Amino acid sequence: MDYKQYDYILTVAEEKSISKAAKKLFISQPSLSQYINRIEKHLGVNLFDRSTTPLELTYEGELFIETALKIKQLNEQLKKKFDDITELKSGRLNIGLTPSKANNPLPIILPCFKKNYPNIELIITEASSSELENMLSKGVVDVCMMNLPILNKNIEYEPILIEKILLAAPHSFVYENEEQYSGYPRIDLKILENEQFILLKQDQRIRQISNHLFSNAGFKPKILLETRSLETSLRLTAAEMGFCLVPESIINSAKLKNPPKYYVIGDPPLTWTLAIAYRKDVYHSKAALAFSETAKKIMCKNQHLN
Repeated sequence: MDYKQYDYILTVAEEKSISKAAKKLFISQPSLSQYINRIEKHLGVNLFDRSTTPLELTYEGELFIETALKIKQLNEQLKKKFDDITELKSGRLNIGLTPSKANNPLPIILPCFKKNYPNIELIITEASSSELENMLSKGVVDVCMMNLPILNKNIEYEPILIEKILLAAPHSFVYENEEQYSGYPRIDLKILENEQFILLKQDQRIRQISNHLFSNAGFKPKILLETRSLETSLRLTAAEMGFCLVPESIINSAKLKNPPKYYVIGDPPLTWTLAIAYRKDVYHSKAALAFSETAKKIMCKNQHLN
């Protein structure tokens, strides 16, 4: 069965350009144009409106894309079922996760999974939380490790870890309140209205949580810079450049020689939940379920050790 035609049309629709799609598909532009022309001639319809820039789908093209996505997803599910017949002796698993999860905790989960299921081919896809939700709902990835909230109604999830989100402050920062919670002093975010912050990008989950915090505190933060790396934000705070918000796990994995000061926020303290997420109402391969079970066991064990 040749699914190349679906990949070609989907890529052109995504890129809104035949030339850009050709580069992405590693074929020549004339070859791709001829291929699309042959498909359109065979179907008896135009899939793209070539009078527009960028290229737009016709109504028939939209119907083709909708059907092509369903066919590709059904094909992937069939492959997963065939792989499962071999009882995890073969197969492929595409794991989606944010860059911070690729740094921690994936390195402690993957060796255990690979030891138990050595013949499963693993693909790691890193993206922002919002991008991962979109990929998961379209079947681009099989399973995701990401933080709640998950907004897409086509996704189901299992919580595997709850951890505190802490405010990291430059070591020179002085705060008089000594009220403690779980080993950290508690701080009122409102007193930091005139301070500079190092924040993550807007499409990242912890930035969305940060925005909500600042809104509740009644001020807009003064942003020194934005980064996609939680560890980078933490190291810049340790270098006395500003304040940042980081999960406790990042603090533990960074192992800074001269760490910043840490505070809990809110009452009860601010936390977030790590979850394993799947697409609803589709077949979940044994490899995906095995990865989920491995992640849950390891994260539960680590939480008890901490």
